[in-house]
Amino acid sequence: MGHYVRGTRKVIPVVECPVHDARGNAFAFAARDAFTAAGLQAANGERGTLRSLAVRAGCHTRELMATLIVSNDRDRRVRSATRRLLEETPPTSMHLNVHARADAFIFGPSTRHLHGSSRMREEVAGASFLMSPAAFFQTNVLAAAMLVRLVLDAARPVSRVLDLYAGSGLFAIPLAAAGHDVVAVEENRLAVADGEAALKLNGAAQRRCRFVARRVEAALASLPSADVVVLDPPREGCSPAVLNGVFGRLRPATAIYVSCNPETLASDLGSICRAGYQIASVQPVDMFPHTAHIETVVIVHSARTC
Repeated sequence: MGHYVRGTRKVIPVVECPVHDARGNAFAFAARDAFTAAGLQAANGERGTLRSLAVRAGCHTRELMATLIVSNDRDRRVRSATRRLLEETPPTSMHLNVHARADAFIFGPSTRHLHGSSRMREEVAGASFLMSPAAFFQTNVLAAAMLVRLVLDAARPVSRVLDLYAGSGLFAIPLAAAGHDVVAVEENRLAVADGEAALKLNGAAQRRCRFVARRVEAALASLPSADVVVLDPPREGCSPAVLNGVFGRLRPATAIYVSCNPETLASDLGSICRAGYQIASVQPVDMFPHTAHIETVVIVHSARTC
């Protein structure tokens, strides 16, 4: 267990992660000791079982979720070591994920609930969220709250909002709680299930937010018009079909683009401006200190409304 050597998959062993929550460090290295004592080895080709351990520590809750990722679940030593770990250092919840393929993805397709609650609870910008072990959620909760506040400020006054690439509702739920009527589009059904479950914890938002479990490209044709569109695409940015659908057909008065990749953001902004929109503000947020990665929140307005 440790950090990758830059540009490789080689691991440098460490005794702590200085940017991780202390509770996360304590559990991670207790797990390492338990697995080492059981004689388990890292997965390497046909040998070994252990791939990785994902530990999430609640920022505004005391919850701790751990997911052990293994190449197969046939090794009985994994079960006995995990059982002993749960007896001695139990997290709030623990899961086992089986990932047999030798690729760079963290999680495989199969996850089994072992202990505690099935989802972890977190709070961001006054809203409650639930996350499944293999679903994406921002790792830096304090910086995520900054993103939410920027989006909330840009969406005023109360309006109809489309949240595209909505995930489990990081923006949709706070927007709905603030009085907006929100349609949240997300293709990952695990994230949608988390978002719909979280709505039950946010009474004010529950009546004003609806999730649509479809790819953004497929959903666009049937989506209603909106005053504000929020886009939070993956690193490759928005496809031409999404840009044309939003800025060519729907043409909202305001769009809020949340980007994790400045290069694709620059390319997409070129298309957005050519469609008749003007950039009102660009705000970077340092989501991952000690790395070169930033998130950027860009607000654009239709030239007709400027």
